[in-house]
Amino acid sequence: MTAVLPWATLLVCLAITIARIPSLLRGENRVVFYIFALITLDILLSIEAPYLAIDALLGGVNVTNLILRFLLYGTLLLMGIKIAMGFASRSAERAIRGPWGLTVLGITVALTTFFFVITDTRGSTAGMTGLTWGPSMEAYAALGRFYPGYVSACLLPAIWRTIMGRYPALLRAASALLFVGLALLLVSQLFPLIPLVHLWLRSLINYSAVLATAIGLAGIWFSKAFARRKARRTA
Repeated sequence: MTAVLPWATLLVCLAITIARIPSLLRGENRVVFYIFALITLDILLSIEAPYLAIDALLGGVNVTNLILRFLLYGTLLLMGIKIAMGFASRSAERAIRGPWGLTVLGITVALTTFFFVITDTRGSTAGMTGLTWGPSMEAYAALGRFYPGYVSACLLPAIWRTIMGRYPALLRAASALLFVGLALLLVSQLFPLIPLVHLWLRSLINYSAVLATAIGLAGIWFSKAFARRKARRTA
């Protein structure tokens, strides 16, 4: 199952991205398309076959993993701002793109780069699981989980209020899926507690988080578009 899940996640995210192309061409909510395009690219670079092919072109020292980290940070920043605005949470928006949030991002990027540079990363391996893990590698991995967890923690309260509020059922259901996806990113902070013999569980949590988040986001924007059309027909 864990071998199929990455490709299934990629196909779902790619399908959602393609479905957003008409809106992109009309100039409607282009940021949504960019978010799904970034998510799709993130998933592609996390899958072993494309990862190894790309990293071989970059010297076989896992630079692709560092690029993936930076793409993930950018994806979470853009997605976090958009979700915070969509749920009308000024506090979450400030925490993500305000001075404090940008400082957190800047420090995370700087430390990620530092620990990558001082670590022996020779030998391409998806997820860098085939390398010898020491303190610097552990710190590098923890930073990769930290920023997604930070953005998720900023957004979850606002999403929870929508789930518990008096909103259309479709919006609440989609928000619940988004909540689950972001909550799983928080759960990923506990990865060091998972024994190495159960590494498949990390993959299951990561890709499940992406699937739930992507489908939840698509459902939220679909429900809002549906509500607008319904309001126009009623008018």
